[in-house]
Amino acid sequence: MKRLRVVLLALATTLIVVAVVLAVSGGFRATVGGFRISARSPLPAAIAAVIASLAWLQLARRDRSIGADLESGWRAIERHSTRIIGAIAVISAIIASMFATRSAAGADASGYLSQAALWSSGASFHRDTIGVDLAEMGEWITVPLGWRPASGGLQAPTYAPGLPLLMAVPHALGGLNGANAIVIASGALAVWAAGMIVGNTAGVIAGVLLAFSPVFLYQSFQPMSDVPVTAAWLFCFLLIRGHSVAAGVACAVAVLIRPNLAPLAAIPLLIAERKVFFAAPVAVAGVVLAVLQTVWYGSPFRSGYGTAGELFAIENVVPNASRYFSWLIATAPVLLLAPLAFIRLKNSVHASALLGFAVLVIGAYLVYAVFEHWSYLRFLLPAMAVFAIFAGVELARWIDRWPVASRFPVFLLLMLGLVAHGLFVARSFDAFKLKDQLRRVEHVAQAIDHTAPPNAVVIAGEQSGAMRYYTGRSILRWEAATPETFPKAIETLLKAERPIYIVLDAWEMELFRAKFPNVGPAELDWPPMLEAGSSHRTLAWNVADRWRFQLGQRVNTIRLP
Repeated sequence: MKRLRVVLLALATTLIVVAVVLAVSGGFRATVGGFRISARSPLPAAIAAVIASLAWLQLARRDRSIGADLESGWRAIERHSTRIIGAIAVISAIIASMFATRSAAGADASGYLSQAALWSSGASFHRDTIGVDLAEMGEWITVPLGWRPASGGLQAPTYAPGLPLLMAVPHALGGLNGANAIVIASGALAVWAAGMIVGNTAGVIAGVLLAFSPVFLYQSFQPMSDVPVTAAWLFCFLLIRGHSVAAGVACAVAVLIRPNLAPLAAIPLLIAERKVFFAAPVAVAGVVLAVLQTVWYGSPFRSGYGTAGELFAIENVVPNASRYFSWLIATAPVLLLAPLAFIRLKNSVHASALLGFAVLVIGAYLVYAVFEHWSYLRFLLPAMAVFAIFAGVELARWIDRWPVASRFPVFLLLMLGLVAHGLFVARSFDAFKLKDQLRRVEHVAQAIDHTAPPNAVVIAGEQSGAMRYYTGRSILRWEAATPETFPKAIETLLKAERPIYIVLDAWEMELFRAKFPNVGPAELDWPPMLEAGSSHRTLAWNVADRWRFQLGQRVNTIRLP
């Protein structure tokens, strides 16, 4: 009977978790191996959970073993904490895979993916012939977001090389899906490392806190660097005690992904057992960065974003502090328990190093540029992962104050609360809709790729990087043009008989019209060839349709959800 009671208790616990997750997340749909899997309503899981719970309770009451069974459940969590941390990491990867955008929409995603494609091709610059034709109209006018002009009419990546280098081989083998797998795997590794740094039940709580943090979820769905750099730093601190070379490699990867945090490598160096072995790979990463930045930007001290003086300012501290704190309170307030745990661990060198690292990460971004969207809390993800570790320690201590028989239900309720809160906030911020929202950009790009000749030029702004990544066509970036140079560029392209397409997100349309008044194509006074998206829309126009429309011919608009 004991085995049956254990099975029923485990089943009830699992079903309760499933019911809560479905209730707060709104459910999910996925296609696996060609089969569509859908789970929307929490009711079936909730009913099954009640049945399993009542069955266990009936048997436990009869055998007078309610307390003993609950104690056994708690001991099982303590005994199998490493496996549970691994399971949380796997669940994190499954969630990221299900909701991954697999999209190059926007500047960041297209910048990382297009650079990965560049490395896959064996090149270090992008060369575009349109730049020669329009050189007199400004060097930025033909450069999409995620790129910047380099000497000799070439274009260099804006973003640091670490993540694109990790993506290069997967991208060569599996395209965008292969590259996106790096972020999905990084999310799982970050969760696992966060849990294993502290271990035991505190590690389980830390893994849950990180895995279900709204900003972590949001970024794990997108091919961007925030989750991979968090994973690299966490692995560095996980391995620093006894594996100096491996820790150094992890730190080197972190430096290549996010060079502005390179000075923070001094912190794990201080506690490394074999400092030379740790420092060697980090030094190699520094040399690689210096060489690439010299080749791309003309100086080892200049990044794709500009110089330090252009990026950082002391006057940014107050507005950034206000934003980051309010975003943290709104999304993951439990992380503020971290200082309480540090007070108890202040004599631990490893804990002091982690706290020092987190504080310096925050300091680095307090002086950085000010942004308005909550998702820019992503800059602090490495620090938030450390806070999750400390908060896990504090919450585990709190649970240990309860009688042993009460710890299992208290732990379960706490985990359910943390998961439910994280999923609810992420859902309220439309994190689980990103995939559907960004699909519109790929639809527009595919339409242009299928209809536009190879010498076509795409006028774009926000999606300029995505259009070049998906279509391979030359770009004319409208916000980099002036009211004087834009009509000249259009005239030059028409004389060269290069077909022109315009791709704009809906919010760009009025800005585009206002910037170039009395420029025919900029008036957008004919129907678009394609309109994609609902809550967020991207539209595409074929300039040749304008002439046909003015002659009275019908121009049809294809509308996609």
